Amino acid sequence: MNILGLILSLIVSLEADFVQTKQVALMNEPQVSTGHLSYRAPEYMRWEYTSPQALVWEIDGKQSNVNPQVQRLLRMIMASIAGENTQDERMQRESQKLFRSVNVTMDDKTHAAQRVEMIEKNGDTTIIEFKNVTVK
Repeated sequence: MNILGLILSLIVSLEADFVQTKQVALMNEPQVSTGHLSYRAPEYMRWEYTSPQALVWEIDGKQSNVNPQVQRLLRMIMASIAGENTQDERMQRESQKLFRSVNVTMDDKTHAAQRVEMIEKNGDTTIIEFKNVTVK
């Protein structure tokens, strides 16, 4: 495990607000959503959209309120927060099922993701920017 992975593996909880911008090829204007992320080690995550429409994705151990594809995405995010090696073959396979590419920009102070850019296989792009990040 590299030093960043070691630091991330020490995270007990993480809270952040986010702005998600999705550009869909068939739409002229991007779709912008805002929300809040809560993570507690080892297996709890709540991804809550607050606008333009309220929606909550939650996973707690093996229990989840989302479909299998969203579950895979949430588990990939949790693994990244927990410092699991993103170069791991299993993580790469999961990522390749959903995306053409994923680029993550890390914050130097919190060592948490600051910006994530995902390009789906169909060319649609999603950018998530995290603000007000609290790491414990």
